Amino acid sequence: MDKGAWQIAVLFAGAALGGTYLGGYEWLRFFAYFGSWGTIGVVLASLALGWFGYSVLSICYRAHIRSLHELFLHWFGEAFGPTLSVLTHLFLLAYAGVITGQFAMQAPAGASPLLFVLVPLLVAIVWLQKGWSWLITGMSVSLATGFLLFGVIFLEQPHVPIPNLGYQMNLNWIVHALLYVGLHFLLCLAVAIPLVKHVAHHQSIRLGVGIGSLLFFLLLITGHAILLSYWHDVHASASPFKLIMLQLIPKGDWLLGLFSLFHGGVLIAAILYALAEPITDRHDLHLLPLLLVMLSFLALFALLPMALSWSVPLVASGTTYCGLSLLIRFIWKRQAPK
Repeated sequence: MDKGAWQIAVLFAGAALGGTYLGGYEWLRFFAYFGSWGTIGVVLASLALGWFGYSVLSICYRAHIRSLHELFLHWFGEAFGPTLSVLTHLFLLAYAGVITGQFAMQAPAGASPLLFVLVPLLVAIVWLQKGWSWLITGMSVSLATGFLLFGVIFLEQPHVPIPNLGYQMNLNWIVHALLYVGLHFLLCLAVAIPLVKHVAHHQSIRLGVGIGSLLFFLLLITGHAILLSYWHDVHASASPFKLIMLQLIPKGDWLLGLFSLFHGGVLIAAILYALAEPITDRHDLHLLPLLLVMLSFLALFALLPMALSWSVPLVASGTTYCGLSLLIRFIWKRQAPK
């Protein structure tokens, strides 16, 4: 596998997982609540992210689109594209901020929430130093850590219960799977589109997205199985994996917290760099001042959940709808007569 394919695979998988996957609440809410229907949702969400991601990145490769902003211009034109692009960029930064703040509010007992806001931002600063090469290395380490952690937890389970299909037999699981795809589709595009210019040929995109989707699916289905195994203990928890780690390992919540801080910091760095680099190229700006401005904006939103708890679902919903707008536009353009 060539370097370009591996870069896309690693960042695509990391963005598909999201910044808070080690907390477990997102997967609990979008998939595990729906039992076996949620398992079907896991499979469909993985396939959808892979197929839509590959299709859009292929368009970007052929049309020489090198940023999320250029994709908005390509699909929405000069009239609406710039406004939608700015709005989406702001939502992405705000989303990275509020999920950092949300995680900080669930810090282990005795830890300062402000410290759990500061650490991922410092991690992001460190991994921004050398650009894409360090970001790829950091996300590779993060994914390997996730596989190791989930593998150890999964092996502790004697069996995974499979709920009857009569449980939650409604269409809510489809809606939740679609919302998950909408949000993480946008995250995947944001970090992966700038990498398209580094690939040697189109086959690298197919291979990269395919491997990235597979890595995402394996982690997601393993985490989903773990949540089903501990269902009675964690179904009402905002931090299900923290409860599980506390049952298995003394101070396991601290171990999970450290892993989460690292992953969140690397993903923040990837989002910042992917959004900032095309802007500096387009407007001939210096990268460092722009990154500092973005990081400051993100830090303000990281503090917001401590004062306004409803800011998290509000920002997450706005970011999701930005992703869904791209998804709908892609389907519309695909169905339009040539």
